[in-house]
Amino acid sequence: MITKVQASRLRSLRASSPSVLSVYLRVPLDLAGHRGLATRARELLKSAADTAPGTAHLRAADIERVGRAIAERAHDWLGHTAAMFACAELDLFVAEPLPGDVPEGAVIGSRPYLRPLLSALQRNPAYRAAIIDTRHAWIFAIADDSIDTLAERTGPGVPSQGFSGWSGLEGYRIQQRIMHLARQHFRDTISMLVRTTDSDGRPLVIGGHESDVNQFLSRLPRGVSQSLAGTFSVDIHTVTPARVRELATPVIVRWAEACEAKLVADVLSEQQDTVTRDLAGCLAAVKSRAVGHLIARDELTVPGFACDACGGLTAGQDGCDCADPAAACRAVPDLLDELANRVLDDGGRVTYVRSAPFQAAARLRFPVTASATG
Repeated sequence: MITKVQASRLRSLRASSPSVLSVYLRVPLDLAGHRGLATRARELLKSAADTAPGTAHLRAADIERVGRAIAERAHDWLGHTAAMFACAELDLFVAEPLPGDVPEGAVIGSRPYLRPLLSALQRNPAYRAAIIDTRHAWIFAIADDSIDTLAERTGPGVPSQGFSGWSGLEGYRIQQRIMHLARQHFRDTISMLVRTTDSDGRPLVIGGHESDVNQFLSRLPRGVSQSLAGTFSVDIHTVTPARVRELATPVIVRWAEACEAKLVADVLSEQQDTVTRDLAGCLAAVKSRAVGHLIARDELTVPGFACDACGGLTAGQDGCDCADPAAACRAVPDLLDELANRVLDDGGRVTYVRSAPFQAAARLRFPVTASATG
């Protein structure tokens, strides 16, 4: 899987001409469907070439490397979308599967096209999963293809209630002892969760028997509960790490969707001087380096121009308003991708959302005046 570190390295690359191939290809689980993958990749590249700027071109060597990677590695990508980036000028070739459901497509540009990759990483973050009952606890770190055990705990046992005596007094004492040990076990498990929390703010998923999970949730401190993505029910005596990932994945998917919906609602309700909710406002704010958080609608492509002289971005076919725009302006296949790269380069955040009444919106570091658009 491609990591955030690899994505950051890809973002730093830039060719002197639109010659970087970016291909996103879905690989079916059925091996019989693999025979047409190379043909499908060529179709995507041809479509990209037909819509690319006149200066863009495909190199035979890059096309060949894409085809060879599909032939040799497709069986490792079953059920995933493979992301491939090729450019002979940059001596670049990367071919890795992505997490989650990523749409197919291909783009030819002067830099790798990373919007689908970044949205996949956003929606499939590294997370922690805690599996608990009243005596046992395991905390896993799940990221990409790895599952690591961060901590585990088994609390002390108590005598069976079957030997409680005819009066029931001993049974009552045992029951109270069980409850006390369970509370202590939950407190110790929460301490483990606190110790394994990192600065990345990874979401947390909790699994176990429903009654045990509900008791545990009632004791979570605010700092831990704020990271809670959701819960699932499972028999902890038969669960495996792979089963934990299988059950936790849909919880994370729902959590990511809810986070996106909340972000859109928050942006729509914020004051006008702290946010802009249209593409033109985002283009002006990025030029002024005023964007702290860009929110871009997913699966939407907006072609335009970038000016290397003034740093401006413009939509449509007009180019920039520099004295000699033809010398400095270059066509970009997707302004939203260019916006995202500018914001990330300036230390801002980028979030892709699936449903929003805008093409792009931005939370601003400072208000942008009308003169900033000139």
